[in-house]
Amino acid sequence: MPLIGLSGGFAAGKSLVSSIFERNGAHILDCDVYARDAVEPGSEGLKKVAKKFGSQVLNDDGSLNRGVLANVVFCDENLRKQLESILHPLIRHEIFRASDRIFSDNRDAVVIVDAALLFEGGLYKSMDCNIVVTCTEAQQVDRGMKRDGLSMEDVRKRISTQWPLSKKVELADYVIDNSGTIAKTGAEVLQTLALIKTGT
Repeated sequence: MPLIGLSGGFAAGKSLVSSIFERNGAHILDCDVYARDAVEPGSEGLKKVAKKFGSQVLNDDGSLNRGVLANVVFCDENLRKQLESILHPLIRHEIFRASDRIFSDNRDAVVIVDAALLFEGGLYKSMDCNIVVTCTEAQQVDRGMKRDGLSMEDVRKRISTQWPLSKKVELADYVIDNSGTIAKTGAEVLQTLALIKTGT
């Protein structure tokens, strides 16, 4: 089976789609989980982040203050790229190590890498195929406001830090439309899973 990348736009429904894949037997490798592991206290990743961004991004106990770090890099693309240059290699290493373990146990396993920045970080090039979850921008804004308690302006800023969905769709092998009901999205996920398993 191929190694599959899964992404979408901010609040487009990637997590919903990922959960449906998982309920239907797919192995999900969540980049957010590996990103958190990469900056655990005592890790090499945390040491590099602290060296680059200073002690301001650390809590009193030496753990990472994610809120402060997010505020530091969110509005500065250069700083964000510097953070990604530290974390992305560590995340990729763990993803490929985990996928190798899964495939060694079951070569027919469906392994999906759930990554918000799959395309922006170039990880999509290392996948055998890629899936993009879409919806309308108005839905992204509405869902982001409801889910995260953000203002419309803040949601639009977060959307603008990622590639446009249209650009991701151009590079995708499969597209799942999450602009309708959960049932409709679920049906599209199952259809996509069937296509992946048959190699079509």
